Amino acid sequence: MLPAQLDKLTEQPLVIIAAVVGVIVVIVLLRMLLGGGRKSHDPVGSLRENLADYPPAPGVPGARRLRMHDVPVRLRLVVVAPTGKQQEEITPDQVSELLDDVHRGLANFVRSDKSRVKVWPPQLSVAGFAPTFHRLVISPEPQGKPSRWVRAAGPVKAGGRPILLGLALYADEPVKLGLLVLEAHEWADALRIER
Repeated sequence: MLPAQLDKLTEQPLVIIAAVVGVIVVIVLLRMLLGGGRKSHDPVGSLRENLADYPPAPGVPGARRLRMHDVPVRLRLVVVAPTGKQQEEITPDQVSELLDDVHRGLANFVRSDKSRVKVWPPQLSVAGFAPTFHRLVISPEPQGKPSRWVRAAGPVKAGGRPILLGLALYADEPVKLGLLVLEAHEWADALRIER
């Protein structure tokens, strides 16, 4: 009986095609459900930084100390980005000069503290940069708890050129400074270099 039914199926090509298509659809659905499908693209994945993975700054601080709101800190991460697509691109080679334009001597801390330097793509929203920086640069402690990590971000002028700057700083002791959003005119008062 079975061979007779198979002969009838082979005589009907539409039934065979439908069966093959049905099998393919089942295989595709199973792969998608079991995670075998294509991975989704995360456009900001390469910008994420987990500060828990950062090693401590090397050695002991020098005679000159970097301070954020009078708290002694070590510079661990610098993020710079142009303010919009119309601005000239920033290259990693330009970062030291830009930092010294923001605050004379700041580039020395990048070298002495062995800070990581990241150049982000142009940011379309000046106001959105700081929240994006704080979302993508993750501190190991929960928000609102004392932490040795201080994150500051916002627009700043570097030699007359507007740029966006984000810093991850490591304090000597846990503090409650947390996430700082600074306007261009606030950087000079917030960030100081002292002996």
